[in-house]
Amino acid sequence: MTTMQFTPEMTVDQAFALHAGARRVFARFHLGGCSNCAISETHTIAGISEDYGIPLPMLLESLNALFTEGATLAVGDKVRIPDEIRAKIPQLANVPETGEIMAAENGAYTAEFGDVRLQGLAEDFIPLEATATPAS
Repeated sequence: MTTMQFTPEMTVDQAFALHAGARRVFARFHLGGCSNCAISETHTIAGISEDYGIPLPMLLESLNALFTEGATLAVGDKVRIPDEIRAKIPQLANVPETGEIMAAENGAYTAEFGDVRLQGLAEDFIPLEATATPAS
């Protein structure tokens, strides 16, 4: 079984395909958001490190942490939207409190909250504890 990981030779486009969270990691390093720090999808991770002065081990560690840190969700998990996200988006005011993960692919999740379908990373949803059924 192969372990998924980011490598110096990988292009930005390949990184985005490998894990949806790669965009957020690049954004944390202020890459890709403005004309001064725009990155091409054909740029390699090693090239980004060299061109922007970000130590390659630090960049790779942050990207590869996507596979080892944080919560993971599974299809069927019950979740809720964090209060801070609900507060920022007025359209979520009438969305049901509890939703269900309907799909998971490359670190991105799709959750249904009634008639509303939302996409995000695991950190965008709060997993609900499964309620234990009392023994008879």
